[in-house]
Order: sequence, then structure tokens, then C-alpha cells
Amino acid sequence: MIRTIQCPLPLDSSLAETIHQYNDAVNDAIGAGWNRRTYNKNVLHAVTYASIRKRLPHLQSSLVECARDMASESLKLAKKRSWQCKKPVKKPMSSIRLNQHSFTPFLELGRISISTVDGRKTYPLVIPEYFRKYQFSTVNAVVLKLKKDKVIAFLNIEIPDPTVNDHPVTFLGVDRGINNAVVASDNTFYSSKHIKNVKYKYQYLRKSLQSRGTRRCKRKLRALAGRERRFMTGENYRIATWVMTKPFDCIVLEDLKGIKTDSRKEHRISKQTRKKFANWAYYQLEQTMENKALEAGKMVLFVNPKYTSQRCSRCGHITRSNRHGSEFACKQCEFTIHADLNAARNISDRGNAVVGRAKVNRPNVARNDEVEFLPRIAVASPRF
Repeated sequence: MIRTIQCPLPLDSSLAETIHQYNDAVNDAIGAGWNRRTYNKNVLHAVTYASIRKRLPHLQSSLVECARDMASESLKLAKKRSWQCKKPVKKPMSSIRLNQHSFTPFLELGRISISTVDGRKTYPLVIPEYFRKYQFSTVNAVVLKLKKDKVIAFLNIEIPDPTVNDHPVTFLGVDRGINNAVVASDNTFYSSKHIKNVKYKYQYLRKSLQSRGTRRCKRKLRALAGRERRFMTGENYRIATWVMTKPFDCIVLEDLKGIKTDSRKEHRISKQTRKKFANWAYYQLEQTMENKALEAGKMVLFVNPKYTSQRCSRCGHITRSNRHGSEFACKQCEFTIHADLNAARNISDRGNAVVGRAKVNRPNVARNDEVEFLPRIAVASPRF
């Protein structure tokens, strides 16, 4: 299991100059690869290594190789767009990545040795109290990020995987949405009212400040930068914790991959609705749930979302007219329930049906892309 812990480091002139020259080397490698329309590391190394070493003699060879690798990754994204995009550019003081040749952690002594333009330097390494729950002895990689007057070191560590229950008995269906962030099949709701209010507040502030465009407004915009993103990250963390504390062996989610892309192509959807979809951090919540489930030793199962909102969770009847906004009323058995809760129960049923034949690979995530809809099957999760 891979985890990343954050440790603050003191900022000095050596680290600042190292970050600056490192990013300069990345831009050189990007320029060479862009002109040749390639992201191959061997080609970039042959073309740029000698010139970078000659121009930046104090930048260690391993740091030059790390810069080449970062340039290759940026060019690979441009290749996926068939080079029909702007040339990637690294900012002078953006984050850099170190390999095991350019740093040495001394965890027992609380120090870390880093290669800089002024040679090897040792810095105090203080692990925050929150991350001390992870028992580790090695560090695979380090990312240095400059933040105001300090440097944040992101340590990539590997810890043993907990025991995961590969044969779950109880299933919790989780329906993610915009009006309700999460609705679980055990009849519990996590409302999005507070989330939407905060998002609308930041959207209004950005719109009004950008329309004025004065220097004071620009200063305020810089002060607001990242606040909404950090707020949503914290909310997703709380939602994932709330879900994982429930006494269920398997958390069943819809596989929502591509839902935003499809919504843009659908001309019947209004601009306001597309804006809500674009501002919906469902994937971040999904990733947080997977990490939380891995720590808790639970399984996460992804199922096809088709007809989960149209199918009756009692009789299995499927028709679009069953749902009217937030209310679900079956046309066949006249069963009435909240639409999101009905979808959560269908998701739970689908996970219970496919878990026996879904091939589960560690860590603990399985996806089922074949099942479109299934008949009514008894579920072990409680129904009230």
C-alpha cells in the first residue's frame, strides 16, 4: 500500500536555486522533445543531457535525469492530444521530484540529506503527529514543493497491506449525487446543502471580482485561490469517513467514468446543469473512499450504473416514467420511495449479485462492466 506523508523543510538559498535550475532543465528537455515530437527518454537523454550538464554544471547528474523524466511525462500528455496543444512549460519554482540517488532519509535521527547545487545538505525532518500512525522504514521517492516561505517534502512510502475480506457478506450501496452528496442503502443521507452554499459563494465572488478587474480585486482573487478546492477535499474526506465507519464488508459504487464527457455531448442538457456536473468532485470522493476502504480492510466494488435510477428496488420493473425528480413511484407495484435511496438499493443489489463472479484484484477494487440490469435479489444489508 502506497501512502504519501507531508513534512515541512526549512527553505534556504540552496534549495531554492536547486528547484529553479531543475525546472530550467525540465524546460530544456521539453523543448527538445517538442521539436522532435517525441517523449522517448532515451532520445531526450541523448539530445539534452550533455548540454544541460554543460550549462548547469552544479546540477547533479541524478537531478538532470529526474528532470528528463518529468519532461517525458509532460510530453506524453501532449502526444495523447496528437500534439494539438500548447507546448508544456514548467514554472521556475514549481514542484520537483527526486529519485533515490538524490536523497537519503535518516528516519531515526529525524533528518534527510538532499542533493543541491551546493552539494549534499542535511535538513531536519519532522514527521507530523497525524502521519506517525504509518510504520515504515524506507522512502521510495520525494517531491519538493515550494509554498510561501517553506518547502513541503512529500515522502512516498510503502506500508504493508491490511487483510481484505475477499468474500463479503454485507453490502452497502452508495449513490453519489449533486443534491445529496451520498445516499446509502441503509436509509441514511448526507446532504449537499452546505456544500452547494459554499460553492455558490465562491462562484459569485469570483464572477463579481473578475468583472471589476481592479488591482484590489485581483489581490482578493489571489487570496481566494484554492479555497474552494481545499474545502471540497475536506468534505470528501469527511464523507468517505462517514461511509467507511458503517458496519458493512463491501462498499458498492457506480462506475461513473465518462459521465461528464457524455453530459457535454448531450445537447438536451442545459448549460446550468453542465456547469453543475463540471463542478462535481465525484472522482475525488471515489479515490478517497478507496484509500479509506484499503485502510479499513473493506472491499470496494464498481458496477454498471445503467437503469439504477429507473429500476424499482422492490419488483425490478424498469421504465423512465418511474422517477419524477426526487420521488420514485413504480408504475407496476406502486412502490414509493426517495429516488436516490431507491438507486442506492439497486446498487447494493447489483453488487451482491456480481461479487461471486467479479474477479477481485488487490488492493481491493473490482469493476463490473458487463452487467446491465439484474433481477431482484435478496440483499444482506438492512432494510427498514
